[in-house]
Amino acid sequence: MNFFGVIIVTLVMMVSVSQTTPSSSYGAPVIPILKDDRSQDRYGAYTFDFRTGNGIYRKEAGRQSYGQNSEGGWSYTSPEGVPVKISFVANKGGFQPVGSILPTPPPLPYSRSQRY
Repeated sequence: MNFFGVIIVTLVMMVSVSQTTPSSSYGAPVIPILKDDRSQDRYGAYTFDFRTGNGIYRKEAGRQSYGQNSEGGWSYTSPEGVPVKISFVANKGGFQPVGSILPTPPPLPYSRSQRY
């Protein structure tokens, strides 16, 4: 095989390898969306739910009824390999996340008199 034959075979191999491994224009791998469900009605209620190929999951449901009321959560694996799972409620009491990875605040020096 001559020099030009080696170059052509090398180019063909490079093109076939780049076509089997999808990547973005920045060279990062493309992560597939496995699930993407969304709905919304005319009264302000909505839901969405999606899952990606790298393990990210997000789900939320809510409605507009004298303010926004939502609940849901998400999960993923951190760069350190720790699974993270967060759930939340958002209503007139504010955004209230719950998860083992979230820091816990110090106790208040007083007790709250108003409950939500």
